[in-house]
Amino acid sequence: MARVLGVNRATITRVLPDFGPDLVTMGAARATRYALRRDIRGAGKQWPIHRIDESGRASEWGRLDALHERLWRIHWSGDAPQWAGYFLDPNGLWHGFPFFLSDIRPQGFLGRNIARRVSRTLRVHEDPRLWSDDDIVIFMQAEGADLSGNLVLGDECLRRALGGVVSGLVETEIRYPELAALASIDATGSSVGGEHPKFATSLADTAGGRRDVLVKFSPPVDQPTGRRWADLLLGEWHAHQILAKNGLGTAETRTLDLAGRRFLEVPRFDRTAAGGRRGIVQLESLHAAAVGSHTRGWGNAMEELRLLGVVDHSEVDTAMRLQAFGELIGNTDMHFGNLSLWLDDALPFRITPCYDMLPMLWAPGPQGELVERVFSPLPPAPAAMDAWRAAFPLALEFWQNLAADERLSAEFTGFAWAALDTLDNLRRFRE
Repeated sequence: MARVLGVNRATITRVLPDFGPDLVTMGAARATRYALRRDIRGAGKQWPIHRIDESGRASEWGRLDALHERLWRIHWSGDAPQWAGYFLDPNGLWHGFPFFLSDIRPQGFLGRNIARRVSRTLRVHEDPRLWSDDDIVIFMQAEGADLSGNLVLGDECLRRALGGVVSGLVETEIRYPELAALASIDATGSSVGGEHPKFATSLADTAGGRRDVLVKFSPPVDQPTGRRWADLLLGEWHAHQILAKNGLGTAETRTLDLAGRRFLEVPRFDRTAAGGRRGIVQLESLHAAAVGSHTRGWGNAMEELRLLGVVDHSEVDTAMRLQAFGELIGNTDMHFGNLSLWLDDALPFRITPCYDMLPMLWAPGPQGELVERVFSPLPPAPAAMDAWRAAFPLALEFWQNLAADERLSAEFTGFAWAALDTLDNLRRFRE
């Protein structure tokens, strides 16, 4: 600035305080840097980032500054997380939006329903995938009381979160058909990318508390597409049972057949029985922030994170086992948004319980058509052999349990027996 204006540095430093509270000063002596906060559409320039712990208590984790030139600054309220130095410079600057905030924006089926509801009042696009960083802030400080994870931006949303004004409490799952019908109406034209319709709600438990759940549902089962999705949701339930038994999935998942639909109820692992929350981040966001490049497969992405020092060998092995299990049950939808890690202050990052694990190979097409598909999982690469061998008996148990389930349609029972024959032909790779 001194060079451009033709004055000395002392002149600049004397004038800078005139910017008042909008001036951000970082560093010291000749390493001092300056930035200006900017206003985001009248919603402010700085916001507290609150964190709700597992017991339901809230504390200020840090403060977010919106700066010019697409810069953001985090000022930690206490000690910085152990992983902070991997993603931001010593002054707390982020080039682009912090991954742990961007990750909890509305996403998928539920996210697009929310975005359509608030798009007009908040002046954001109906599709949250097209939101800018500023749009995410506008949404989070206005409507972010009940997002995934444990972070809340701004004081007003925190007050609503602590007051329980976040999602409806239903006394019994008998209301599920009504909630499914409402979700279907709200979702007109939104189920792109194969994402399955669902709704989030809370059930009152016998102790007077609440149990937060995500509930997927099929179309009416008297339709071919509905029957197929009912089979797939049953498959997801069996996958949950096996993975939970092996420490990889969510326990207490259940299916219900109500009013001509099948429902799959999955407890939210980012919520606790005490009314608290746990932080999570998707592999997609973490990998993009840490590595930035595109890679194939959960195992490869986790290995790249291990080389950076933010995950360890055990988590790479877990990701490879989950990927092998998915391949062996016909899950063709294992994108990076379908694997998450716990967001704690400490390192290494660790994988959360698995979710959205089901035989998507047999999912109906975009227009609801049922397409004939061949289940032909490939043999493992040498580097993945140990994980594949560990996953093989779990996949075998999955297909055996599914084939024996009387709730499964005759057509999908045939698919399950054929899958067992396919796995039998792969047994030689277990030797």
